[in-house]
Amino acid sequence: MKNRMCIAAGVAATLMVAGVGVGAAVAEEPHAVTLDDIGNIHGLDSLKCSADGKWAVYTATANDVKADKRRTAVWLAPLAGGEPLALTAEDESSSAPAFSPDGRFISFLSKRGKDEHSQIWLLDRRGGEARRLTDVSGDIDSYRWSPDSKRLLIVMTNQQTADQDKPKPKVIDDLHFKQDDVGFITADDHDHLYVFDLAAKSLVRVTGDGSFDEKHAEWSPDGSQIAFIADHDADQAAPATHWLELVAAQKGAEPHLVAKIPAAGHQALMWSDDGKRIYHLAGDAPKVNEYSQARLAATELDSGATRILRGGIDRSVSKPVVLGPGRIGVLVADDRRVYAAQIDAAKDTLTRLTDGGLTITDQCGGNGARAVIASGDGSLPELYALDGKTLRPLSSHNKALSAAIRWGEVEDFSARGADGSEPHGLMVKPAGFTAGRRYPTILWIHGGPNEQDAHWLQSGGDMLVRQWLAAHGYLVLAVNYRGSSGRGDEYARTIAADWGNKEVIDLEASLDWAIAQGYADPQRLGVGGWSYGGILTDFLIVRDSRFKAALSGAGEGNLFGLFGIDQYIKQYAQELGAPWSHAELYTRLSEPFFHADRIKTPTLFMGGTSDDNVPLAGGQQLYEALKLTGVETRLIAYPGANHALRRPSFVIDRLQRMLDWYDGHLGEKEKS
Repeated sequence: MKNRMCIAAGVAATLMVAGVGVGAAVAEEPHAVTLDDIGNIHGLDSLKCSADGKWAVYTATANDVKADKRRTAVWLAPLAGGEPLALTAEDESSSAPAFSPDGRFISFLSKRGKDEHSQIWLLDRRGGEARRLTDVSGDIDSYRWSPDSKRLLIVMTNQQTADQDKPKPKVIDDLHFKQDDVGFITADDHDHLYVFDLAAKSLVRVTGDGSFDEKHAEWSPDGSQIAFIADHDADQAAPATHWLELVAAQKGAEPHLVAKIPAAGHQALMWSDDGKRIYHLAGDAPKVNEYSQARLAATELDSGATRILRGGIDRSVSKPVVLGPGRIGVLVADDRRVYAAQIDAAKDTLTRLTDGGLTITDQCGGNGARAVIASGDGSLPELYALDGKTLRPLSSHNKALSAAIRWGEVEDFSARGADGSEPHGLMVKPAGFTAGRRYPTILWIHGGPNEQDAHWLQSGGDMLVRQWLAAHGYLVLAVNYRGSSGRGDEYARTIAADWGNKEVIDLEASLDWAIAQGYADPQRLGVGGWSYGGILTDFLIVRDSRFKAALSGAGEGNLFGLFGIDQYIKQYAQELGAPWSHAELYTRLSEPFFHADRIKTPTLFMGGTSDDNVPLAGGQQLYEALKLTGVETRLIAYPGANHALRRPSFVIDRLQRMLDWYDGHLGEKEKS
């Protein structure tokens, strides 16, 4: 199915204390998680290490309850140990921190005052206030310091002069013309490469106009060239393809095509120390590209030959960093866990470094040192140093809060599907769980589908939703159905052009397992999810009348209705074909809508009015269908929200409405 990212929601409202790295004061006795607890969680992200390997910068995101906004601050941590320091205040959000290679500056992005666009700011590590470096009128996607620390490589959209009082029509020419958080995409919205000279404060455009994005740009070791990806992913002549190109770091230079590689959803480029090859990620063939288990690859610049580095595993890797000559650090998604590993490029071997007790979500490296962001079943995200194979805590943003909460116990399970499949999942036990007693059970389905449920607690993640429900007496199941990552290529790609089939078999098998084990009460079953989790909820309730309550968030049941109005046109074309040529397939994949009269489950539909990922129209259509057939239903539309709910008040509202809906339909529960 569509690679609908499971971005369930942001975090709930919280009182913020600028410059403090720990959570709010909490009671001594552990308690079941509350909305206030969820709101007090700091999300950690954007990790970068200094070249000397002594420091790390990262961002911590909290929420401003008064302003009803999320705020992000930049933090600095010594990798040898010691209390991290907030470098920016939370009243002005900052992002994308980085060290200059000479160690003198820390840079970051921020939009302050009357700025229409985020600008690059500099902090001199010798002291002083942050100063604004750039004054651009394009949207900056990313930036990189040159090896000599004298220039910045900036990836951004065309420089524009906006007149808010006189908006211009959107002129659309591209096949892929919509994207969540962006809206309509015009020629001016494509990313191109610029070089900014710090001393002269001059900005030079390096690449010309094109009907595709130029991203993931990186300087060569000597600073003379730039490697980048020309994203032809939506090009009908070169579907699901990334063009690896080189260009001299100067105005008017002509890019040189090195190789065409299968697109990977989470791309990154790294130069070898000798400048002879580029390490990057590579995906799968066009028809199954949305289910790609990304591989590390090395492309030789002189020949364009690409070698896939599997490291002896059939698993997806992400967040690659160079650790030394021929040594690449990666994060490996492996069956409900994500662990840190190292790949030897010459030998194509992989060494596992962490045991999976904590799930790693980000990493950085420098001069042999390595830092990661990790969380676990009862451990909220923190920064750690990775010393060999040992994780050493460096931060305490969420430490007190983690300890104050009585988290629901999480247990691995596996089931057997009707067709012989073996889905693996996680069961979150309710507060006060007692063996031998049956509990009202909710199947909460992750999105993607090329994602996985794992042993982690991320700000805004599905496992927090499950903990919230478990705290109120529910047994909650998380299933990595076919199509999920973490189980290899075949497990992921088997659902291509066959959505809502094998996944439903796996989900129902997992529910049957919980009933057979004596955990789930078969008379009190609920289901729900966001994004692809909402879509699978729609498939389940049209086929299975056992559910007494459902929540379909950012879902859809009518594929015809979203063609051309969501962001997945390339996937329609590459995986399914055109609806006028494959009407039977589109009709089959629209089963929830065309057979809505079979749905008997009271269903709550939710979504953002500005969602271009899975537009709210998908929920509206099924809501109207159930209204006409007399099934209890309700539609919740969040004004101006995209696919991810980020406004704290919306997040609180979603969680409370979710609980109220299940409580109102699954009967009495014994509360802890």
